[in-house]
Parts: sequence; structure tokens; C-alpha cells
Amino acid sequence: MSSPLALALLLAGAPLEPPAQPLLAIKWEKKFDEAIKKAQRAGKPLVVDFWAEWCGWCHRLDRTTYADPAVIRRAQDGFIAAKVNVEGSRRELEVAARYRVGARLPVILFLSPRGRQLFRVDGYQGPGQFPRTLEIARQVANRVIAWEVALEANPDDAGAALRLGRHLYEQEYYDDAQALLRRAVEHDSGASVGERREGRMLLAILAHLTRDFDEAERLVKEALLLGPDADERPRLLFVLGRTYVSSGRQEEGVATFEVIVQQFPQSPMAQKAKETLTSLRRRQ
Repeated sequence: MSSPLALALLLAGAPLEPPAQPLLAIKWEKKFDEAIKKAQRAGKPLVVDFWAEWCGWCHRLDRTTYADPAVIRRAQDGFIAAKVNVEGSRRELEVAARYRVGARLPVILFLSPRGRQLFRVDGYQGPGQFPRTLEIARQVANRVIAWEVALEANPDDAGAALRLGRHLYEQEYYDDAQALLRRAVEHDSGASVGERREGRMLLAILAHLTRDFDEAERLVKEALLLGPDADERPRLLFVLGRTYVSSGRQEEGVATFEVIVQQFPQSPMAQKAKETLTSLRRRQ
């Protein structure tokens, strides 16, 4: 088209085609280890999509949720994104096993730059809900990353170890939680009574799970000696009573549950103690 003709069309109001816009998409890392390295360099959390070729809901995530502009913007700004094929390479199988991802897909994990789980989403989430999930993940990440940084600066930081250990306990990564909680208890002489009590109680629960009943009893009694607390004492006594029963000392367990019922009738643990007593007496 000649220049005079183009000018004439423009002056006549002829429509011109708008410039093409770049297609937005989440930039997925295909190698998990590379994604971790990028997350550490950037100080960002990861969003990891576990998928398989046969998983219809996984492909639906790609077509809908991951194609949504609000999701793309939040994912690109706040996260390093990675995909892991649960039937892919040997390394991908190792990553899936590490994070306990099986055949029920899709699974979306949010991880700290050090690879610790922030939380997980099991199943499909649509584009209406997922931006909020990303925002929550970012808030959790800010706390967890701060604890990780504090521990790297000072491995004896009891407060950071306790908080990170509690988080991993809640995420059911019990081995990692136990290691951090032990570190917290070893160095918590300057911590508040509440924090010292909490660390020992969580360790006692973990010891109970591994059937180390002597250690669980020791930790609970140590926590009880730290001072009276109207809210925490019934809970500690309940853990102690369960430990007694599990280790075959039923009479001591019954006596401990009765103390909860009699001395702390308004506590939520009193009802649990009553239910436990009823169950124990039925077995007799």
C-alpha cells in the first residue's frame, strides 16, 4: 500500500489492526533441582504441580486455572513454578516420593526455598479460588522463610527452631519437626515459659507416636514442672494419661484422666478425658 493511500485511509477513519499482544503463560521449570536453585537465589517460594499424562484434572488445571491472567500474574510475581511428572524421570519419582505424592492427582505443593512444605492442595482448584490460595501461600512463605533465615544465621535460635518445628509438625513431617524441636529445647533457657512448655509437649507427642513412652513421660513431666498454666496443664496431663495407657500402665492413666475431669471441668480436655475413661472402662 502506497503512503498516500495509507494516509487517505487513516484520515477517512479506516480501522487499523491492534498490535499483537504477547501470550501470557506461567513459566514452568521442568527440572525440580533447578527450580530449587532459582528459588534460593530469588528468595521466593515454589509452587510445584505434580501431574501425569493420564490425569484429566491435571490437564484441566493447565487449560483453566493456570491460564487465568490473575493466576499467571501472581505465580510469576511471587513464586518459582515447577512441574513434576509422577511417572517421569527417576529424579521426578524421587521428588514425588519425598513429598508423599501418590496416584491421587493432581497435587499442588507450596515449598520454601529450602524445600520445606508450606502446605499442599489435593485435587483440582479453579481459577476463581486459586489466586486466594497463592496469596495464602505467600503469607505462610514469608513466615517460614524468616525462620529459615534466622536459623541459618544462628543455628541455636530456639524461637525460630520451635516455630519451624511446629509448622512441620502441623504439616505431618514428623522427623524434620522432631529434629528442629529438639534443637529448640536444647537452647531454650532464655525463652518464655510458654515456648519451653510447648516444645516439650510437641516432642512428647512425637515420642508417643514412635512408642518411646519413657521419653514421652519424661518430657511431659518436665513441661509440667515449668509452672502452672490453666490452659496448657490439662492438655499436658491428657498426653501423659495417653502415654500411661499406651505403655500398659492403665491404672495410672485412669487416675490422670480423672484429675483432668475433677480439677479442670471447664477445659475442652475434660470432655476428651471423660470419653477416654468411658472407653477404657468398657474394655475392663
